[in-house]
Amino acid sequence: MTPTNVYKGDAMQTRYARQTVLKEIGEAGQKRLAAATAVVIGLGALGTNSANLLARAGVGTLRLADRDVVDWSNLQRQSLFEEEDAARSLPKAEAAAGHLKRINAALRYEPIIEDVNSANIERIVAGATVVIDGLDNFYARALVNQACVKHGIPWIYGACLGTYGSAATIFPGVSACLNCLLPDVGQATTPPLSCETVGVLGPVAAMIAAWQSAEALKIMLGKTEAASPYLIHIGLWENDFTTLPATRVNDCAVCGQHKFDLLEHGGRMATASLCGRDAVQVMPPPSFTMDFDLLRETLGRIFKLEENKYLLKFHVNGMQVIVFHDGRAMIFGTSDSDVALTLYGKYIGG
Repeated sequence: MTPTNVYKGDAMQTRYARQTVLKEIGEAGQKRLAAATAVVIGLGALGTNSANLLARAGVGTLRLADRDVVDWSNLQRQSLFEEEDAARSLPKAEAAAGHLKRINAALRYEPIIEDVNSANIERIVAGATVVIDGLDNFYARALVNQACVKHGIPWIYGACLGTYGSAATIFPGVSACLNCLLPDVGQATTPPLSCETVGVLGPVAAMIAAWQSAEALKIMLGKTEAASPYLIHIGLWENDFTTLPATRVNDCAVCGQHKFDLLEHGGRMATASLCGRDAVQVMPPPSFTMDFDLLRETLGRIFKLEENKYLLKFHVNGMQVIVFHDGRAMIFGTSDSDVALTLYGKYIGG
């Protein structure tokens, strides 16, 4: 359903005047954008920049999914967050939605504070006109790829590291999918090069996000013929722009044979390192249940707790632990998954 006040009054016409005058969009195109749903998965540098551009363009519904909370290190490049968000450890999805409401209150925002996994990815992308990748790991991207191919949803891959970035537009059944470009991407592990070890130049993330957003707008406008058929690679410091053929593999396991093993597995990864952070996320199995009030009461006898309506936080053995209502936890101050799992089992459950 289109938000009711997007096209009422002169103010709304003025808001999009510089956009509707474009021959590529016009008034009819603007109405298509208002009726569209864009899903942004991952609200880091790519996701926040993309969400900002799409909200300003008048995309009717923005579904914003991220597992993390705002940290001070995010403020260098993640455009929707402010110092107060980091001080309060707000979930990124809620902080982003709150900021965007102050930019364009006429739209619908659907914040999702969840880890992307096989149990929820199809629900997250359901009904999407387009999906925008703002993720930081290839396992989650492989999940997105399988879900979008299975349901025929176009999506835009994006990644950046250091001063480099890349992007590709994926039309299931028509173009190459991510598994065509990166075979067995679902088995990929986090490489030793990360934003923590080599950094990220803010402008390269903004540039890739701008490319992704433009591709997303083309799709939502029904102008798919204008979308890029290439895998693009940008080296911003070296002023290099390269396009590579995105060739579909006919016997691709995902888009050719329709094998969706990651979706059908039914479980979740036990741990995942967080890009650019000395931290490990621990994710309980789908069958795990937790009495959050009891946990708060129990931990409150041992630790000084900080909390908001989304999470609680405490410190132990030089590490910071953040626990969400679904039982998911982030342990900051270690990159050792065994240490994180031991701490989780001792204080939270499992």
